[in-house]
Amino acid sequence: MKNIAVLGVDSLHGNELVRILEQRNYPAEEIYFMSASEEFGEPIVFKDRLIEVHREYDLFADQVDIVFCCLDKVRARAAVLEFKKKASVIDCSRAFSFAPDVKQVIPEVNPDTLTAHRTVIANPSPTTIQLLMATYPLHEEFRLRCLHGTAFAAVSDLGQDALRELSYEYEYLAVGNEVAKADDSFFPYKIGGNLIPQVGDFTGAGDTEDEAVLTKEVQSILNTEEIQLGITAVWVPVKRGSCMVVYAGFEDHITVKDARKILKKAPGVKIFDHDDEYPMPENVTGKDDVFVGRIRQDKVFENGLALWIATDNLRKGSALNAVQIAELLL
Repeated sequence: MKNIAVLGVDSLHGNELVRILEQRNYPAEEIYFMSASEEFGEPIVFKDRLIEVHREYDLFADQVDIVFCCLDKVRARAAVLEFKKKASVIDCSRAFSFAPDVKQVIPEVNPDTLTAHRTVIANPSPTTIQLLMATYPLHEEFRLRCLHGTAFAAVSDLGQDALRELSYEYEYLAVGNEVAKADDSFFPYKIGGNLIPQVGDFTGAGDTEDEAVLTKEVQSILNTEEIQLGITAVWVPVKRGSCMVVYAGFEDHITVKDARKILKKAPGVKIFDHDDEYPMPENVTGKDDVFVGRIRQDKVFENGLALWIATDNLRKGSALNAVQIAELLL
């Protein structure tokens, strides 16, 4: 068994990760927790043990084999550099996603890229994970040529403070009061009762950071630049559970029947068979799978399919994927 550490255990993603480690009975000999803030320091119950929460990593930096980094990007950069020569680091902050020798890994898609050597492994974005979980099994047989659509990102991607901002705005809206965007808002406009087609800063070419990252991650994970991507990312006033509408074009002719048959066998994927049944944030939250519904023949792309995809962005979209990577490292 290995010693593990969770950095940022009090963050939304870190808290979910600890819960999943316990649910899946991850075989750690020793586990160390570090908080994401100076204020948090309460011990955490884990597998019927009371685990102390450290505020710095100096006390355990030389004693761990696997590190989950759930810190913000600024603190993650310092922490990962500290640990990367001593342990395998699974970075959930996305601070090192495209650094040299860092691989983005989805265990159901590209587990072969993992090595036993100490290294930094990047957890891909929730959008990339749910997109490839649903389309990679089809790509293996029919070869993807293009992906086009819209990604609807839940507010919890930005953490607990962003959730509080959404709740604050809805308290005002619920009684008919207008609310102005806070000066320190996580969003470019108010999010309550609104849709914001901007996830991240603009890159200068019309795309946002999230859209550009998605393209680079898909190309990196599939090891190809031949698939054309055009995804618009949108913040939606939903606490948890991200969705996508995707139009996929393939090299070879594919039918709805083909897609259903393949996706029913795909690990970590569940499909809704009937037109009037489909996944939504309310019925995927707390679940581990990526859910696919409204599978239909596309009328624009040759050899095309339309898919509706939903997943819990904090579980398979983040923490569960990281834990599955750690399970491969055992």
